[in-house]
This record gives sequence, C-alpha cells and structure tokens, in this order.
Amino acid sequence: MKISKIEVQKRNKKRSSIYIDGEFRFGLSNDIILKYDLKEGDEITEEEINKLLIAEEKERLKQKAFRLLRYRNRSVEEMKQKLLRSDYEPELVDEVVRELVDDHILDDRRFACDFVSEYTEVKPKGNLFIINELKRKKVNDEYIQAALEKRDEKGMIRDIINKKFPKLNKKDIRQKAKVLRYLISRGFTPNLVYEILGEDYE
Repeated sequence: MKISKIEVQKRNKKRSSIYIDGEFRFGLSNDIILKYDLKEGDEITEEEINKLLIAEEKERLKQKAFRLLRYRNRSVEEMKQKLLRSDYEPELVDEVVRELVDDHILDDRRFACDFVSEYTEVKPKGNLFIINELKRKKVNDEYIQAALEKRDEKGMIRDIINKKFPKLNKKDIRQKAKVLRYLISRGFTPNLVYEILGEDYE
C-alpha cells in the first residue's frame, strides 16, 4: 500500500486527510505526520497504520490532560480517573499518565505542596481537611506529611479567630461553641482548637 495523498483539512488546518492507494483512509494531526515523517509516495502497512492511529489517540489523550491541568493541578490518580471517564482504553490511559509522570508534568509531591499552600494562603483550612482530601486523591502519606511539616496550624487558628471573631469573649460558652464549630467544620485539629480556646482537652 502507498500513501497517495496528504491533504490539509479545510475545517481544521492542524489536521490532514491521509489517502491510501487513491482512497481516503483516516485523518491525522499534522504533529503526528511530522513526527513520523509521513510523505506522499511512502509505502505503508496495516501494522504501521494501526501504530499511527494509536499515536493519534494517545496525542488526543495528552491534549485532554493538558486542558485539565490548565484549570488546576491534579494528583496522578485524579488525572487517571478523569481520563478513564472519557472512555479511552485503560492501557492507553496508563501509558499516557506514566509518560506525564516521567516528564514531571504530574508530580504528587509537588501537588501536595501546592494543595497545602492553597489551603494555607488562599482558602485557609485545617490539617484534617487537607489530609482527608489528599488521601481521597490517593496521594502518598509521605508526601502529605512532608507538605504539612512546616505548617503552623496553631498560628492559623489564632489568625482566623482574631480576624473572624475579633470580639470573642472566651468566657462566653455560646461564643466559644460557635467558634469551635466553625473551625472544626473547616478541618482544623480539634485538640488544637480546644487548646487555643482555653479548654482542657484532656
């Protein structure tokens, strides 16, 4: 079999139609055509065609992953599950995710640090919230603990109390209960909250 024509598609200039022995067979992205150095007149086998189509599917999957990462960073498992929901073959998803990890595009250690930073600086939440969320995203415990290591949860609790409840009367049980509920609902460690509010946690 021979590639008789490679024609840029009218509706999408980034893709081309591939004709084999005078008949249209399939479309490919121009990046794949360039990568595999396809030219008119080249001999091609069915095995090579299948390889090209798999490469095309793989490229689409990678582009989907990059689009997802434009919205926010994701854990390895989170990305894998998201791509699997798009009805791609599990083997292909595994391969693409593995390549993204090898290229350091997906990195659970970095993801854990970024996640902790966001919920410290931007949307303050407690350690319990962070631990539960990162575990749900299948991030390694070692990465979670390393990301939390330098976090001053006590200091954060004090800051929130000072900013959110500046007129707090620690002798008022109802006020303290309200603050307690608020902080625990945001995932702060209960014994630290009790300690700062002046309760005997033991």
